[in-house]
Amino acid sequence: MAKDAYSWYEIQLEGLGESFLDELDAGYKKIVTNPSYYSFLENGFRRILLNKFPYIIIYEILGKTIVVYAIFHTSRNPDERLID
Repeated sequence: MAKDAYSWYEIQLEGLGESFLDELDAGYKKIVTNPSYYSFLENGFRRILLNKFPYIIIYEILGKTIVVYAIFHTSRNPDERLID
């Protein structure tokens, strides 16, 4: 999903895909710094919304491990977010 988003943003404006990846990296760093801080979804899943792009990172805390399951565009059907 992140690869598709990167490509789409680069087509829209050169360098915008890189900005997306930078924002995604910032989201990962926030999760690592304070994984329990972000919103619950269901069944132990959590999410963090990116600041500059309409995407969320869906993850779960399993002991001392953080598992990222999806990078999800906020306009997609919420029922499909963990299927991909």
